[in-house]
Amino acid sequence: MDIADTLAILKEAIAYYKTRQVEQTKREEIWSKRDVLILALNNEKEVLLTYFEQRFAERRASLEQFYNLLHKSVDSGNEIQLKTALTGILGIIQENPLSDFAEFRKNMANPNYKLEL
Repeated sequence: MDIADTLAILKEAIAYYKTRQVEQTKREEIWSKRDVLILALNNEKEVLLTYFEQRFAERRASLEQFYNLLHKSVDSGNEIQLKTALTGILGIIQENPLSDFAEFRKNMANPNYKLEL
């Protein structure tokens, strides 16, 4: 092996280690971005779960009241109460449960916001 071959091998080795370092840096950047995204998703998860828990608890309570009124109105024959109960039930069912999500998300991002149940 002559000196030219040795220099070529050395240059190739240096190029390999430089490429290896660049690729390692790229992997670390990818892992870093991944970790940030995972954290953001976990934070979003908590907001979503809190929202749905609160929102559907409200809907459930309202539906229970309207169904109780529906049963009472059927038993008593009160058509006005029956119409009120049916209108209320249909109103809740037709309402988009995500209609106020943007406002809820904004409030949850505010550290001074207090969630009232």
